Amino acid sequence: MKIGIAQTAALKGEVDKNIKNHLLLIKRAINLGADVIIFPELSITGYEPELAKALTTHIDDSIFNRFQELSDQNKSIIGVGMPTKSIKGIHISMLIFQPYKKRMVYAKQILHADEKPYFVCGNNQTYIHIKGNKIAIGICYEALQPKHVLKAIDDNANLYIASVAKSKEGIEKANAYFPRMAKEYKIPILMSNAVGYCDNFMSAGQSAVWNKNGKLMAQLDHKNQGLLIYDTELEAVEMQQSKIEKGQSSKLNTIFQMYLNAKHHLEQNGIYQWTTNYPTLSILQEDLNKGVLYTLQLQNEIIGAINISEEQEDEYQSIDWQYNDSKVVVIHRLVIDPKHQQQGYAKQLMEFAEDVAIQNKYTAIRLDVYSQNINAINFYKKREYFSRGEVNFPGRAYPFHCMEKEIKPS
Repeated sequence: MKIGIAQTAALKGEVDKNIKNHLLLIKRAINLGADVIIFPELSITGYEPELAKALTTHIDDSIFNRFQELSDQNKSIIGVGMPTKSIKGIHISMLIFQPYKKRMVYAKQILHADEKPYFVCGNNQTYIHIKGNKIAIGICYEALQPKHVLKAIDDNANLYIASVAKSKEGIEKANAYFPRMAKEYKIPILMSNAVGYCDNFMSAGQSAVWNKNGKLMAQLDHKNQGLLIYDTELEAVEMQQSKIEKGQSSKLNTIFQMYLNAKHHLEQNGIYQWTTNYPTLSILQEDLNKGVLYTLQLQNEIIGAINISEEQEDEYQSIDWQYNDSKVVVIHRLVIDPKHQQQGYAKQLMEFAEDVAIQNKYTAIRLDVYSQNINAINFYKKREYFSRGEVNFPGRAYPFHCMEKEIKPS
């Protein structure tokens, strides 16, 4: 059996966007063979107690249908965090989707004092039964209370998963507590934590797997989304975590080959937006020298890249831009290796670029996209980039759309 735990960054109160992010991670986990995929505490809304009342819903809400469909199609069990309402009040809950079964809700039973003004306690422990295993779920604060783990063990659970939203201080406590409990009671413990801002603190990631001897098998970093897939039979963990950082000149040839792979893939689909003269090795070397080329890495493999700078093409001068008198940043040469496309990595690079724009107080982002690359055009339109006109570049049979997006301070 393979158990997947996800480490996610939630957008505050943005349920639809967070669901889309969950779906991407679920598909990646399923591709890695996960039978069960568990997310952090209140992962769909973000850990935001003050927003819980406005965002609460019920397990049968149609917004969750896609989770059930993925569960049915792949025979996987999916657990996501969401506030739910009962007669007693609002609960911190995990919604559990099982293939062709009634949806289940587990409501956190032991609340932290800070949570009691917003939530009420659940009454019963819920277990996941799969392939002869009995999995207990603990949600954040209660998972650090020995009586919660001991109750699960008394009920013959043989694996414990903590779904949490913890700060650096909280993770330090968890990193000391969970291996001790795992070793003492001979039960593997997995922890799924969030990254990014939650309520009034920064969630510190470091999602982890400890085996039944308390040994740390694998741990994600403190700032990036990712997956850990624990094989209970082999007692082995597969890690999948991407990160974005400034490109290194030592990786120039690898980066260039990725662009060539993408160019070939486009041409196989009848899209000739890149030529033998663009992009070239020397162009990429200049990007690296200027520190404007960022690479997306999955483990140690470079799978994407993006240029983020203030440099604009001369052809842009003919465009009637909306933010001509403002501080503007430009995106060039966004690429994802073909074997990693359609998995949300272009979205990750664009979110990074837009965050750079916000942090550096830019008013707008500009880019150009080949008019024959319909998928790319639709991708940018969904991200609220608007066409301001067209330009032509040498060696291309068709024009490029020049697109612009307003950047609003967070």
